[in-house]
Order: sequence, then C-alpha cells, then structure tokens
Amino acid sequence: MKKIYILILSLALAGFILNSCEKAEESETTAPEKVLAVKATVIKPTGIEITNSYTGSVEGAKQAVIYSKIAEAVDKVNISEGAVVSSNQVLIELDKTGPSSSLIQAQSLFANAEKYYKKKEYLLKEGAISESEFDAAKTDYEVQKANFEAASKLVNIESPISGTVTALDVAVGDFVQIGQKLATVAVTSDLRIKFDVNAADVKNFALGHQVFVDPDNGHNRIKGKVVAVAASADPQTRSFQIEVAVDNNESQLKPGMFVRVIQVESALNDVIVISRKSILILDNKETVFVVNNGMAERRIVELGQESAGMVVIKSGLKLNDTLVVVGHDYLGDSTKVNITELVEGTK
Repeated sequence: MKKIYILILSLALAGFILNSCEKAEESETTAPEKVLAVKATVIKPTGIEITNSYTGSVEGAKQAVIYSKIAEAVDKVNISEGAVVSSNQVLIELDKTGPSSSLIQAQSLFANAEKYYKKKEYLLKEGAISESEFDAAKTDYEVQKANFEAASKLVNIESPISGTVTALDVAVGDFVQIGQKLATVAVTSDLRIKFDVNAADVKNFALGHQVFVDPDNGHNRIKGKVVAVAASADPQTRSFQIEVAVDNNESQLKPGMFVRVIQVESALNDVIVISRKSILILDNKETVFVVNNGMAERRIVELGQESAGMVVIKSGLKLNDTLVVVGHDYLGDSTKVNITELVEGTK
C-alpha cells in the first residue's frame, strides 16, 4: 500500500509541474510585445544662420554721469528715475549751510563786491574817481561773482545735458562723499552697446557691419551697426572692445541693461537641421533614431555647423525621414514604437 501511495503522489506532482510549464509557455507566447510611445518630426529642408553671441552693456550715445564734488548731506532731490530733464536743470540740492559748503560766504562776498562795483561805476560817470580805481572794483566784482557761481554749482547739482534720468543713486538725507555717483542722464533715443570679443573673432567686425541686439533672449531682434572697433587689445583681458549703435525710438532698451549681441557669420539654405537634443552619443558616435515601418532604426550621423542649439546634419539623415525627437533615450535598434505626436520643425 505504501508503494502505491508514493506512486500516486509522484504522478500528481508530475502532472502539476507539467501543467505549470504549459501555462508558463502559454503566457510567454501570448504576452504582448512592448511598444514605446515617442514624438517625432518629418525631416524637411530648412535654413539656418550660423551666429556668434556676445553679452554687451547698454549706454547712452550721449551720456553724463554726475558725481559729487564736495562731502555734504542731500537736502532735496528734484527728479525721479525716468524723468526727462533739460540742460542746466537742477537735479539735486546739497545742504547749503553744511560745513563743506561755502555758498553763504561766497554769496555775501559777491553781494558786497556788486554793491561796491555799482558805486564805483556811478562815481566814474561823475568823474569822481580814476579809471584804474574803477577797474579794480570791477575785477573784484567779477572774481566774487565767479566764486559765488562755482559755490552754487557745488550744492545745486545740474544736468550738463538734456535727456532722461537713467539712474538716481541718492535720496534726501544721504551724506555723500567727494566723487560719489549721484545720477546718470542719457539720450535714450540713440544708444550704444559695448562688448568684448577675442582676437579670433575681432576679424568678423568692421565699421558699418550689421549685427542684431536681443534684449530679452527671444526673437525680438533690433538692428544695430558697428561704429567702433578697438585697434588694440585690452592689456589685462586681451580682448577687443566693439561698439554698436542702436536706434531706440521704440524704447525697448535702457541704459544699464545687459543684452545679447548676435553676429551672423553665415546663412545656409536647404539643409537638414535638427536639435542638438535629438542626438545621442552611443558607442562614442553621434546617433539618432528614425521610425521605419513602426520600428526604431538607429542612424549614425555626421554633424556640420551648429548655432543656438541647432545642428546641420551632413550625412546619416535624408529628407522625409521620420526623426524621433522625444523618447529616443529609451530606444534600441528595432524597438517597436508608437508615434503619439508628429511635431512641426525639429526643435
């Protein structure tokens, strides 16, 4: 009986194992093949500008930076940043009675000299004094007048030009030092952009050469013209300064801003251009994936010129190829793919 019992158990176990294997084989044969979702684009001929980009600072073509010539407290600020001012308009007033101001004394000496001069002028007409005595009074009057005007300008800070206040660096109550910056006034309709280039790039710039200014890292380009090219390199940075003139009638730029200056080196037409993001490095080779009959196909590409993240493809792709632009990181040769979106362009 014991042998019969063992035989029955062995047969049952063998049947269970056989049944499990059959189910496993059935599961393997019926499992769906993995399909990866991707986004792709159809390769079309396009053009590309090969550009160089530099960072420049904006200044007024005519610009005045105003500094304090005495150490004194700020008594009044008559303007605000962005205000339009005229030449000789008083922008800032320093304390006229402060320890560094000589205005009160100069005003008193001038008033006395003016009174004395007018008296001598009357006496000369009456023939009561000599010409030399009158000349002495006149000279003293003119000296005291000049001293008074100079003392006045030290505390009544004027704008030397007509323009827009592009920077205001003090407020009422501040105590300014000699040489401290107070304000900047610039003509903002005509601006200059200055930037540095290396020795290899300076040959690309000549007087009158057109460049583009991009104030917001977008597509809002403003035309500019090269108006100055440094004849020698800066001894410290070994770079050459370029100056570009820009028409700012639409007030897109402001002095003090930093902007991108774009120089177009060349323009290519009817070429294959793709995004650098579409390219993978596999086995130390630049590689892309295209879709062919629902499957990924690996292609090794030869790269040409590059600009702003876009690359010219010299070989490896042809027109009307369907290039995978999203999801290519997970692909292998002959991977099944499903194109969920066909995007325009190659960015």
